[in-house]
Amino acid sequence: MGIFNIVDVLKEQDSASNTGERNPVVIASIDEVTFVIKPTEDTIGDYPSHWYQIATELVGTVIDKLSLDSLFGEVINVSTPPAGYTNAVSFKNLPHYFSIAFHETNFVMGIVIKFSAASLAYYRDAFKEYFGESIDVHVMSRLLDEPYWELRISRIDLAIDYFNFDMSVDELYKGIKGSSIILKNHRGIKNTSKIVATEVDNVVNTIYFGSKKKNSNALLRVYNKKQEQLDKHGRFLHLLTLCNSWVRFEASYRGNFSNQILKQLLTVNNEEELGELVANKMIDKYSFYDAETNEPIEFTKYLEHTQSLYAGLKSLSSRNNDLMSTISHIMKGSGFFPLIKKVESIWGIEARNKFIIRLIQEYERHYNANQDVELWLKKFATELSKIPFDSFLEDSLSVYYKNTKTKKGKNRFEVVEK
Repeated sequence: MGIFNIVDVLKEQDSASNTGERNPVVIASIDEVTFVIKPTEDTIGDYPSHWYQIATELVGTVIDKLSLDSLFGEVINVSTPPAGYTNAVSFKNLPHYFSIAFHETNFVMGIVIKFSAASLAYYRDAFKEYFGESIDVHVMSRLLDEPYWELRISRIDLAIDYFNFDMSVDELYKGIKGSSIILKNHRGIKNTSKIVATEVDNVVNTIYFGSKKKNSNALLRVYNKKQEQLDKHGRFLHLLTLCNSWVRFEASYRGNFSNQILKQLLTVNNEEELGELVANKMIDKYSFYDAETNEPIEFTKYLEHTQSLYAGLKSLSSRNNDLMSTISHIMKGSGFFPLIKKVESIWGIEARNKFIIRLIQEYERHYNANQDVELWLKKFATELSKIPFDSFLEDSLSVYYKNTKTKKGKNRFEVVEK
């Protein structure tokens, strides 16, 4: 399954039909991506105090690697950096939201490269026009993958566009709510995520599966793309005469999941393989089945051939150890964060950082593990060491936010009228 120019595909299938009927068309793509470059010892060396200068140089390196200045000209400062960052740049001739950002003192946050859906599409088109060859996220990942920093993806949105399919979003929602359609993951385990539907004149045109909160690792949005383009006078209005229906599935992955996808992206060699990876990751978490026959419904059936091509996404479980719960306790309940806030408010950010560094130094000089800790390490260390720490940490934070913000006892289904 390749990633094609939508107009060409729809025109081709339109002209190929002798009966006037339009055949189903499926197109896979990456809609949005946010890269993060994490500095290592090779990046920072012994000079964390020079982070601002280092970060500025890294921003220039990213611009060169992605040919951004060649495509979009003058670099400009962004007045509203991504949340948590202090400094950001974009380009004068890039009309959609894009930024490369860093925090001027906190090098742990790294360099973030944020492509919105519109800016990513614009970048791909501009690159093709300027260089005469295609580029997509798998190539961008390879360009940014360097041994002297750690490359991560903090968010990636995958899209599957279904043209001329019989089932509507409203029918899908009614099937799920009525239990005639079941949502499962790649292992056949039923997905019990919260479901929120947006309804207009008693017709559901948008469904969300999962939490829309920032710290959720996975969210699926299924919506009537054709209706959305009509309502918003969108940039794809010209496509609507070429299709009878247009349903889009958008899966947004973050944290542990997005970084697993990055590793698989780095193995992709061409656009066809990229399309297969996108399809595979869609049905990885979101496969829809007929409850009576246990057969995949049409939306899933068209992607099934990719099921065995890539390893499934793995969730980190806290049931076999208490490390995640300890992290949650430190963040809420231990009084550690309020203590940091007091130090920072009285003496400033530099004092706060010195305080944390001093705690680490005291740990290194004076802490001796007791027997309980040694036993715990014997039981869990080998298993946990196989998981990259950054992935474990991101998943721990996601578990923390899920446990502290989810309201128990609430109906799984929610309908929002517009």
